[in-house]
Amino acid sequence: MSRQHDDPVLNLGAIYGWESPIRRYRRLVAGEGASWFDLFWHELILSLLPMFPGAVGIGLRNIFYPLVFSHLSRHAYFGHHVTLRNPRSLALARGVMVDDYVQFWATSRRTPSIEIGDGCFIRSYASLNAGPPEGYIRVGKGSSIGQYVLLYGNGGLEIGENVMIAAYTSIIASSHRADDHSVPMNAQGIVSKGIRIGNNVWIGAGARILDGVTIGDGAIIGANAVVTSDVPPAARMVGVPARPLPPREPRESGL
Repeated sequence: MSRQHDDPVLNLGAIYGWESPIRRYRRLVAGEGASWFDLFWHELILSLLPMFPGAVGIGLRNIFYPLVFSHLSRHAYFGHHVTLRNPRSLALARGVMVDDYVQFWATSRRTPSIEIGDGCFIRSYASLNAGPPEGYIRVGKGSSIGQYVLLYGNGGLEIGENVMIAAYTSIIASSHRADDHSVPMNAQGIVSKGIRIGNNVWIGAGARILDGVTIGDGAIIGANAVVTSDVPPAARMVGVPARPLPPREPRESGL
């Protein structure tokens, strides 16, 4: 997969223009182009089913969510109080486990804008935001996302297979403009290059991955590291900003 953007500047105010609060709510909850009927249907389903805990709640969501939201596998499992924003653009494959209080913001114009591969595990309080207007998040099969992890895909976020992302990590595929002192920073737009993470990567607790970074296959990012530049395959990175450690020595396996 290729990155979505090559360092564009996006001004979301210019893209969406002025919106009334209720229209903005409809767009954020039910998605781009949603009707008032779509919003009502979403509100009905998502006000009744998320609250049930335990096996009963998981069973009800497993039955009814795929009937309403076509990209959700019948073999993907949701905990209780999971936030779903525009779930029509959320794709969960077979065997995905979503723990309690996870947030999905699939509110970009792409369909699907958040896509989670087979057998992934997303732990409680993680937040995945595709990012308007054309952002996306792709997570490969067998990957795990820890508690309180923040994934933001405004410029496109691609995570490979069998990736481990530990708790409190932030991966942010965009950055605010701040170069024009005559304009408030929140009116200058954003720059979004995208982030790409290869297969079999381990990201330690509290790490920060910034926009424009590519992390190669088999790399390890140490706890609380701040990654601001590309990471070669199999590298070990620690510190602020992240710097490489000596290569890992291969270990012979034996009984």
